[in-house]
Amino acid sequence: MAQPFQVSIDVAHPGTTQEEWYDLRGDGSTQYYLKHWYPTDPSTKEVAQPKAAVVFVHGFADYCDRYTGVFRVFPDRGIQVSGFDQLGFGRTWHESPNRATTHGWTSWPDQFRDVSCMLRLTRARLDERWGKDTVPLYLMGHSMGGGITAAFFTRDPASPPEEEVKQLVSGAILMSPWLDIHFPIPTAVGIPVMRSVLRWFPTIKLPLGPPSKDLCRESAVVQDARVNPLSSCYVHVRCLYGPLSGGPQIVAEDYRRWPERLPLLICHGTGDKVTRWDCSKKLYDHLKGLGRSVQLVSFTGFYHEAIFEPGQDKVLFAQTLVDWVEKQVEARGRPLPPANERSVP
Repeated sequence: MAQPFQVSIDVAHPGTTQEEWYDLRGDGSTQYYLKHWYPTDPSTKEVAQPKAAVVFVHGFADYCDRYTGVFRVFPDRGIQVSGFDQLGFGRTWHESPNRATTHGWTSWPDQFRDVSCMLRLTRARLDERWGKDTVPLYLMGHSMGGGITAAFFTRDPASPPEEEVKQLVSGAILMSPWLDIHFPIPTAVGIPVMRSVLRWFPTIKLPLGPPSKDLCRESAVVQDARVNPLSSCYVHVRCLYGPLSGGPQIVAEDYRRWPERLPLLICHGTGDKVTRWDCSKKLYDHLKGLGRSVQLVSFTGFYHEAIFEPGQDKVLFAQTLVDWVEKQVEARGRPLPPANERSVP
């Protein structure tokens, strides 16, 4: 299996990484690939108690190992990150015994279930090692994972995920979220067509073509996404229906269900030609209008995978994420700052 092109950020204390295979659902059906980035004690190199922990949800045709070098900024500042390759993607899919029939075989209900399992697992492990509720837990998603994260807290209360799981989370981060995309077919046309196709052909798969050349301004990242088998875009259509139909609904209406207690950070490049920055801006404006604790940081000219952008741009993006988590940890027990927006030139 090809190794991903590694983008790295130099830090003084990168911590340590660990990978594992885990029956995330606990039903014996699937082994999920999990990746962890742990802070360490500089003197002993042993895993140190984190000031916060983040559960990461990757994007479409994406997987956790791509982030190995850039997520080092989190343990450098004492923050743990734990992610998993989603059902139908990454190594969870590629190393499964039925790889040919399961690529992208997932949906929003499946993904909500898996995120819930990952949150419960991470919370239980943190409590066992460091004490109950000692380490606050945050949920962060990129692209498709960003849409899942936004949807996770805005579903109808009668549907999953359960409120008990939402309460485990102290804050959320959306990275270039898939709330809508620069789609060649208008959403109003594409969604009814897709709904009809899935009704008659529920297992249909489509080759969506190679990843866009506008994925990132780092050309090596784009090239790797085009040749690495883990980034294949030939997937089941059913995994696209949730974000294509539900993402715009979050911006239009479902944002009203965003919990009053839950702070949110949205980071998005204005040059993103994959997911729409203007939808992130609309979501921010709507939530701000409701008085929610929300911050939008717009990165001028950054492309979709902003955390892999060339030079210091990726550092600036990554540090914004870490700074926000630290700010939330410091604010625990104190009033949160008002909603705000800023742009990074």
